[in-house]
Amino acid sequence: MASRTDPTVKHDALLLFEATDSNPNGDPDNAGKPRTDLDTGHGLVSDASIKRKIRDVVEYQVKEGMIPSDRNQIFIRRGVSLNEQLEAAYDDLGLETRAEKDKADPASVAKAGPYMVDKYFDVRMFGAVMSTGKASAGKVTGPVTVGLGRSVHPVLPIDLAITRTASTKEEDKDNASQMGNKTVVPYGLYVCRIHYQPTRDNQVTKEDLELLWSTIANMFEVTRSAARPDVAVRNLFVFSHSSALGNAPAKKLFDTVKITKVTDAEVPTTSADYAITPPAEGDVPAGVSLETVL
Repeated sequence: MASRTDPTVKHDALLLFEATDSNPNGDPDNAGKPRTDLDTGHGLVSDASIKRKIRDVVEYQVKEGMIPSDRNQIFIRRGVSLNEQLEAAYDDLGLETRAEKDKADPASVAKAGPYMVDKYFDVRMFGAVMSTGKASAGKVTGPVTVGLGRSVHPVLPIDLAITRTASTKEEDKDNASQMGNKTVVPYGLYVCRIHYQPTRDNQVTKEDLELLWSTIANMFEVTRSAARPDVAVRNLFVFSHSSALGNAPAKKLFDTVKITKVTDAEVPTTSADYAITPPAEGDVPAGVSLETVL
């Protein structure tokens, strides 16, 4: 049976995480309040938010010297422009950047694309559009797809009023109190589906996949903030196929994990209100193995 770190076969992962008195993903179009499905009331966490956490934790590990930096740089990160990094790649490869009005040189793109894939973890795993400036590296489709996180049951966000007592200006020091607010989800259990589909020309290694799964399992531990002080991964189930095409539909595999509400309350309020049961022996189809990372 294949392991979860085999880059030559398909993997389907089911991620379960919970938020307690936290805002797992604020919506900028709704004053930063937790994202919810307006029709059902279920909480939502965008795929971009989850990938941001993965990127941040990988970057943290590189900066702290926990993992090698040569293949684990992060392309999409705060404070650095994409074009700046693409132009740096051209410099490293001895390639000439083009004028804005000129078309990209196919030969340069053919060299720059693989260079970016080899250097940047997120390009290698998630893909990237790298044709935005004078140093085009083309477009890369990554083998990893991250879906939306959605709560199992509706969530009931609450608004909290807060005040600030420190002034920003000397003249306001005697009248510094200002009102504000924050919105949190009292409790929500979220489910996210993650897929790895190998391709013939990707450069993903065993070490890359081990880093991916371990980072996902710990991503909220390193990225805590005042807005999300208690968001934690509860389970990560990785189904590994014995072939690149896959041996069973992902939906069928995910359905073998049972999430059961074990409280009479209409809306669960703690992790104890759910029982999560992995598939029993024989429930996983032939040609597929299951590893419980967390």
